Amino acid sequence: MDKQSDIEFLFILAVERYSEKHQFSYQAAIELFHDNHIMEKMLVQHEYLHQIDIESVFEFIEKTVSEKKSLTLYHGSDFYFERIDLSKSQNRRDFGKGFYTTVLENQAKEWAYRQMLRNGNSKSYVYKYAFEESDDLNIKHFDSLNKEWLEFIKLNRSKGGIQHGFDVVIGPVADDNTMQTVQLYLLGTINTDEAVERLKFNEVNNQVSFHTEKAIKKLTLIKRSEHA
Repeated sequence: MDKQSDIEFLFILAVERYSEKHQFSYQAAIELFHDNHIMEKMLVQHEYLHQIDIESVFEFIEKTVSEKKSLTLYHGSDFYFERIDLSKSQNRRDFGKGFYTTVLENQAKEWAYRQMLRNGNSKSYVYKYAFEESDDLNIKHFDSLNKEWLEFIKLNRSKGGIQHGFDVVIGPVADDNTMQTVQLYLLGTINTDEAVERLKFNEVNNQVSFHTEKAIKKLTLIKRSEHA
């Protein structure tokens, strides 16, 4: 089982267990987990969670739910900047034009390195941020590579700009591992069901995109590291 499927399986088990234990509805438990970024924190701790028993996984989740609603994020780039300027964001991205980050530091380093090579620059940078979520933000979560995720990407990549009203979008990345399938879907070569079936066998990464100034203000720069 690949990392994404493994985390999805544990996530569903945890939601069911949590809703039963605390007498929540399933949907209420899902919303609570989203509010506390459980999926993203499980993704970061995948190696650890994979080595412990299921009861210890539930203990980890219970502890995480009780903590402050914050998330550590990373942005990889070959440009040095002091402030985030949404107007300089690239167009036709998965979740729309915006500022893209990830919970995975190594992924941000890889993004930065690829941009450095592509643009012929000599340095790359990884920016580390603290994201403090607040109730006034409209946040969309995608927990899996499903039909809704595909349609969302199709709309943003085909029309460009921002084809939604969310401040922040969190979900899997249509990167090198998944892009061939996504491109075939966008071209109409394969249908939605076939695309979703193929994507089940891909190793995917994570992305957290910011689309409004209100959302950007919730990001606090912790450090900036330079890489040659």
